[in-house]
Amino acid sequence: MMGKIWSCWSVYEYMKICFMNSGQVPTHDELETKFKGIDASVLLEGIAEFESVICDRSGGVQNVG
Repeated sequence: MMGKIWSCWSVYEYMKICFMNSGQVPTHDELETKFKGIDASVLLEGIAEFESVICDRSGGVQNVG
């Protein structure tokens, strides 16, 4: 049986949902556990996309509400 194929959008959506529900950004370790077997570049691309949408230029979090 083939494993789940994750995309950068899977990572982005998971991070967004976690952040919206808890106000906390998942750690890199948490993401690696959740997306076990994901290509490292795909994981980093999802994280970068989340940060580009959620974080402002100073590194703070934008108001997404």
